[in-house]
Amino acid sequence: MDAGVPTEAHRGHKKTKEGRGGREKKKDLKAKKDGTRKERHNHRAFTVANIGKTQRTNQRNADRGHKKEFAPAKDRRVESDDGPPPVLIAVMGPPGVGKSTLIRSLVKMYTNHNLNSVTGPVTVVVGKKKRVTFFECPNDTSAMLDCAKVADLVLLCVDAKFGFEMETFEFLNILQVHGFPKVYGVFTHLDQFRTHKNLQKTKKLLKHRFWTEIYDGAKMFYFSGCVNGKYLKNEVKQLTLLIGRCKVRKQHVSKGCVGIMTIYIGAFCLNRMNLTSCERQHYLLFPNLLHFELTYLRKSLTLIYSSILI
Repeated sequence: MDAGVPTEAHRGHKKTKEGRGGREKKKDLKAKKDGTRKERHNHRAFTVANIGKTQRTNQRNADRGHKKEFAPAKDRRVESDDGPPPVLIAVMGPPGVGKSTLIRSLVKMYTNHNLNSVTGPVTVVVGKKKRVTFFECPNDTSAMLDCAKVADLVLLCVDAKFGFEMETFEFLNILQVHGFPKVYGVFTHLDQFRTHKNLQKTKKLLKHRFWTEIYDGAKMFYFSGCVNGKYLKNEVKQLTLLIGRCKVRKQHVSKGCVGIMTIYIGAFCLNRMNLTSCERQHYLLFPNLLHFELTYLRKSLTLIYSSILI
């Protein structure tokens, strides 16, 4: 303002001297002077207008911040160098039965990655300290011998529409000589049956024949059809759960010793029996045909044990 212009004095607020306000003011001044004044905090003085909207906003901001957090994944392939070796799982079956499809379905279930073709052993992580290696067994006698020596678990694929084939029985005979690891039956092409009655009848026949060749109560899995080149997820999941829980018998060098002792015992028992040379040769070539009486086999084993002690 200019210096020559007179200023207008505004009227101030009227101080409360009487009534409730005056009494509270005097009381407050006296407490402040004595040092007994209590600070009062109103919990609603600095609150928000809409509590629900504010809660939703805070939750949204927290969710957006949580999405930005990143936990680096650990490479479990090199996590422990001193861990156990992977379990070797051999997938065996005749041509066209679905061995490659089974391996690709298992790899998809474990790793969530699509495997275009199976060209060799595939190792996947199924637990914190457990790995499995899937390898497809070719239809060759030499390959079957090699797979039978190193396999800890065998997935025997059978075409349910066609039935058991000669390659399956040949591989089972080879397994009997080399320690006979765990064998799970996988029956495919069940979607080719037109009626449910025929399907149930075929399942019953396959189970009876499979249990006769392996043992009563052997695990069997049924795969009905394929979707996008892989078996159904629920059916594959049952097999993966059992593979993760099963305990295999690790066999290394002792397998060959077991096979040799089996042949020795069979030859010793054959020599004790009144058979011709042709019959002895036939039984030696096919050890699974040796069905001896329990008492005779016990006596033969006792004689072998006593001869070893001598």
